[in-house]
Amino acid sequence: MSSVSNAVVEAVMDMVDSLSNYAVITRGALGTGNGLTCEVATSSVDGVFLDKNQYIFLDLTFNGKHRNLETLSDTLNNIMDSLTLRKEYPTGDGWEIVDISRGAPPLPTIIGREEQNEWIMACAVIVKYYQNSELSASDE
Repeated sequence: MSSVSNAVVEAVMDMVDSLSNYAVITRGALGTGNGLTCEVATSSVDGVFLDKNQYIFLDLTFNGKHRNLETLSDTLNNIMDSLTLRKEYPTGDGWEIVDISRGAPPLPTIIGREEQNEWIMACAVIVKYYQNSELSASDE
């Protein structure tokens, strides 16, 4: 994944962390205990212009684990609402998030329950961002 894509993921994670959830969001697998993670599921290009600027769709999956199902469900729903109902999104060197919409699954879905009685749920968003090739070419 390019550094621009990583910067976009980090910006989304910063938006999630600003909600003061029960845990700081990380990348990778869920560890032991209560936690939240974000990972890239897929990405695709939605059009390349003659100047090589482009719109990119980045699918992000959020996973959560918590002993209390209501806390976990409320947290993931709050994350989804906060990201998808915003009217302003972050920008960076050579990129700008233009929209975040619900992905699949669009609502938090129960994935399972661990032996320690911790619930696991997942939900997803689609981040659409604009990448300016002139500004980001040196970052690749």
